[in-house]
Amino acid sequence: MDYYTIGLAGHIDHGKTTLVKALTGIETDRLKEEKERKISIELGYAPFHLSEDMQVSVIDVPGHERFIRQMIAGVAGIDAVIAVVAADEGVMPQTKEHLEILSLLGVENTIIAVTKADIVDEELLALVKDDIRLFIKGTAFEKAAIIPVDSVSGKGLPELKEELQSLLGDVKKRNSSGALRLPIDQVFSLKGHGTVIRGTIYDGMIQKEDTLKILPEGYNPRVRQLQSQNKVVSQAVAGQRVAVNLAGIDKQVLRRGQVVVDSDSYAVTNTIDVVIRGTSLVESPIKQRSPVKLHIGTSEVMGKIVFFDRNKMEGGEEEAILCQIRLEEPIVAKKEDRFIIRRPSPAETVAGGRIINVSGQKYRFGEETIQKLKRMEQGTPSERITALINEQKMIATDMIIKELGITSQVLQDLLQEEKSPFLSVGKSITSIVQVEKMKGEIIEQLEELHQDAPLKEGLLKAELVQSFSGGYPSRLVEHTIQSMLEDRTVELRGAFIAKEGFVPHPPKQWKKRMETVLSIIKQQGLEVAAISDLLTEQNIPVQLHSDFINYLENQRHAFSLDDKNYVHTQNVERLVQELKQNYPEGFSLQEAKSVLGVSRKYLVPFLELLDRLGYTTRDAQERKWKKNA
Repeated sequence: MDYYTIGLAGHIDHGKTTLVKALTGIETDRLKEEKERKISIELGYAPFHLSEDMQVSVIDVPGHERFIRQMIAGVAGIDAVIAVVAADEGVMPQTKEHLEILSLLGVENTIIAVTKADIVDEELLALVKDDIRLFIKGTAFEKAAIIPVDSVSGKGLPELKEELQSLLGDVKKRNSSGALRLPIDQVFSLKGHGTVIRGTIYDGMIQKEDTLKILPEGYNPRVRQLQSQNKVVSQAVAGQRVAVNLAGIDKQVLRRGQVVVDSDSYAVTNTIDVVIRGTSLVESPIKQRSPVKLHIGTSEVMGKIVFFDRNKMEGGEEEAILCQIRLEEPIVAKKEDRFIIRRPSPAETVAGGRIINVSGQKYRFGEETIQKLKRMEQGTPSERITALINEQKMIATDMIIKELGITSQVLQDLLQEEKSPFLSVGKSITSIVQVEKMKGEIIEQLEELHQDAPLKEGLLKAELVQSFSGGYPSRLVEHTIQSMLEDRTVELRGAFIAKEGFVPHPPKQWKKRMETVLSIIKQQGLEVAAISDLLTEQNIPVQLHSDFINYLENQRHAFSLDDKNYVHTQNVERLVQELKQNYPEGFSLQEAKSVLGVSRKYLVPFLELLDRLGYTTRDAQERKWKKNA
């Protein structure tokens, strides 16, 4: 069975509700106020079988201009529309606005039903049909069938159903295997059942006992029962109208405009990049940052429109314009979603369009932003991912799926292509170009360090990551460093990262003085002067002392006895040999003193140094030589 949702649109009192009843046997005017006033205020729904394998839900949208917001909510997500024009009145203002809205929403599968055909003569009926044909000429509805009907006698209904069946047969089927998306258009409570929501399933499927997520708030109710076409069902799929009885949630927290999902495949955002087209029905311009009301799916949210290449959109402007809408409240959206923009005062439809990105990024005014948005709008999935990565350096895979409106399989296929330009970094994606660019920047930074501070071993890994924190995600920097270690363009020396092959060395102007300090340390044996004093005596600036001291120890020219004193490496090796010759198995403190001839002030730190260097291990009052020491 294939499931479809169609809408009936048109001017007030042109017979939409009567036509729905003729097609389905159901009266969609549900409210007492609607019956008394004989107009539709809320959305009315009615199901019927168009054929053995076609099940259709009909939405009767309000025709009065005051209820245009309900009309927009009704036509969002429909597969086709029957535009109703009364034979005794012809095309009217609301007919024009409804068709304009349908065009802006991308609904082109349309049939025009000329209702009340029984109350006019053949000549007038022909004139009305000619008038309609003239009205739709040059529009997306130019090829729409025009079918006169009499909803009371049923004349013309077989032809209308036949045309509708043909039209729906060519409609692209909705995706029932993807992630669930069900915008809520009605919320109510039933005695003995509790909270019920109703809507049209845009994508995916829903089953009894499913645990759902309601966005943007993130509530997690459970499906207690499902109804579709007035029957209890165990599951419902894309295209079906469905009523969902929910457990674990109160009616008071639910409203029209929320979206039911079953995964994290949809973005919740306050900022959308869009391409819009103005309506020919409005003459006054939309100015930069004007307040607007966005109608998307079944939700409506206030926001501001932001242009990047102009300060206003002229009234009647039908050129496609790239811009951004910044909203006061979050919405649930994905790329290619259609929407309508209305001016809050005076209330009128001013534009419509589709989403090209849901990143939430804010951009600067100028041509660079326009070009960026063009790439997002027109590019292939690979090009759009590249544009996102160029903007953010690295982006989470689930965010790519949300923003681009692609499936996880499409993304995996792109990553696994033989010459894929992308790389996976954990649960995120970057590009080979970004990694290579970062490698170049890391090498440049290390070369600059090695030139300016040649005594330093390199940069601590944490320092290197932090130095890029303003422009790159830390995980990307860490991934790039690891890649460079693997391809040996950099090397790890203890905790330091250095360019491969770099050897720390004193600057030319300090080299001889450094050699003098080492010579003095060597001459002094264990009874050495404070290293800072020796460096000062050689006129080496205080700000360089720590670098020189680290250099001595990192290059194993000398080792620290304590915070102030350093012993030359050759002296360590010489004194170790003297101790081994006298005490090949081990020695006590007094025995070491007898050999080395220094006071405890120097002896104890020296013996502790031997422990640190791995020559000895302390055992009670003695030290034992380690094997291979």
